[in-house]
Amino acid sequence: MVNLLRIEVYKLFQSKSFWIIFFISTFIGVTIPLDGYGYTTQYENVGASFYNTCLLMIFPILLGALSFGNDFIDRTINNAVCAGHSRAKIFICKVLAYLIGVNIVLLSRPIISIIANNVSYRYTSYNLVISGNILVKTFLVISLLGMAISSVSLFITFIFKDIGKSVGFSTGVYLMSVVLLNSTRDIMDNSFKVLPLAQMRLILYRPIVPNQFGKAALIGFITIVLFLTASYLCFKKSELH
Repeated sequence: MVNLLRIEVYKLFQSKSFWIIFFISTFIGVTIPLDGYGYTTQYENVGASFYNTCLLMIFPILLGALSFGNDFIDRTINNAVCAGHSRAKIFICKVLAYLIGVNIVLLSRPIISIIANNVSYRYTSYNLVISGNILVKTFLVISLLGMAISSVSLFITFIFKDIGKSVGFSTGVYLMSVVLLNSTRDIMDNSFKVLPLAQMRLILYRPIVPNQFGKAALIGFITIVLFLTASYLCFKKSELH
């Protein structure tokens, strides 16, 4: 299983689609201006650095649809099953490699932005310590929510097993979520707050609601478990010979 995971991670970093998505996402994230942000305090720096993350979530979604859809079209997964590999091991290794890619695409831009702002504004070590707890929590929870949103894309891909429909439906679900959230004045008082994307907005568009990190982490974890379980069951019952 370790060797299989190494192969999947190697394939990820050799994939042109991964690097194209990574560079486009990072470039757009770094160059999109933040309206209203001039000088930022260290606390505001955390929010400003993650500000466009919800918008850029489309790129990790596309990565899943493209990579898994391509594996089904090229019969890479089929051949692995025919070679005698356990479906569970194939699924786990491919999903882990994909989630590594999701975090690289999702978190690279905030890291670059935070470093650049710290260099530009020369925050004191005291400010860095004060905001450190919030920064760590933000990274961990946004990573979890990003993987949760991406797990929905994985489920769609395991249903259709191709690129076109997977990209189309995954993008459609994402855009529908955005429209629903944009039509909602107060997410906290709406049933849409159970969406991982809604939780991401509540965290990134400060001020933070009390206990929001814990609630967001719980919703993210439940979403990941539900959709990855559904994806595996779909994969397990698929005819791939």
